[in-house]
Amino acid sequence: MKLRWSGPLLVLLTLPHGAWAHGTMEVPINRVYSCFLEDPEEPKTPACQAVQKLDGTEGMYNWNGINQNPPGDKHQAVVSDGQLCGGGQSTFRSFNLPRQDWKSSRMVPDANGNFEFIYRATAPHATKYFRFYITKNGWNPAQPLKWSDLELFGAINGNPPQDANKRYHMTLKLPPGKTGPHIIYNVWKRSDSEEAFYSCSDVVFDGNTSQPPLANPWKEIGQIAASRALPAGSRVTLRVFDAQGHDAESHTVTLDRDSGQAGNWPYLLAQKVNQASRILRIGALKQQGRQAEVQAQSSARDNRIYLNEGYAGYSYSLDRKLPD
Repeated sequence: MKLRWSGPLLVLLTLPHGAWAHGTMEVPINRVYSCFLEDPEEPKTPACQAVQKLDGTEGMYNWNGINQNPPGDKHQAVVSDGQLCGGGQSTFRSFNLPRQDWKSSRMVPDANGNFEFIYRATAPHATKYFRFYITKNGWNPAQPLKWSDLELFGAINGNPPQDANKRYHMTLKLPPGKTGPHIIYNVWKRSDSEEAFYSCSDVVFDGNTSQPPLANPWKEIGQIAASRALPAGSRVTLRVFDAQGHDAESHTVTLDRDSGQAGNWPYLLAQKVNQASRILRIGALKQQGRQAEVQAQSSARDNRIYLNEGYAGYSYSLDRKLPD
């Protein structure tokens, strides 16, 4: 039996009606989508466990449906203060909790201070704009997020470029003077209806802003989230495609009883890819002097997928083949 995924690998469970619509921020990862990748039935982190305990699994399964229908651009009319991360919907109310242990993404700009945002649009729509906000310096993460906590730092009008896997790619200059934890808030407004989508991404900025940006050729394009062990004899393959969709690389690991554990096989795959690939790296982005390197992580959830900046437009998929 062979299953193919163009993105993070996980075991699919039954989804409620309508769960395949719309989209959310993938890089840096949206708070709700991050919990979904942990497995709604058995979330791994305390924050996602709290969501399940309070409100069950519906919000996690419907991670790409955080939407409203604001008249014009009056988003505050339908998304009240304290309800921003859940988009004003009761289904997602637990994701508004002002916890400081939501899984976060490290924000590392390129040498020009830019960062490539990736938005996973499972059902692409005609776009009026994407707006990017960030929490102001001095905001209180122990309090529910309010509109007055945010400042606009970028916008994309119209439809941005989209790859073969239904992901929008948008490059913006990161706001200066940001250190430590913040929230990046995104609004995606359609041009063919009043519908809009809302996204909270928990992020962390390096504390030393007096130094020039890191020499960083790596851009995050996804992550590996293993929610289940794979049986002995399983084969996991990372396939890499060029900008035209042609095969460029393929990396396969065959698993035994130990390496098939959820915390082990992503590390095994990351090690192989990092040794052999000229295009991708898997792991966590680390600072080595003034260089940025990607190091494989022995973890089910901490391995991100990074693309070398010299291979713009390349994409990937994760295939798994289970033993008969």
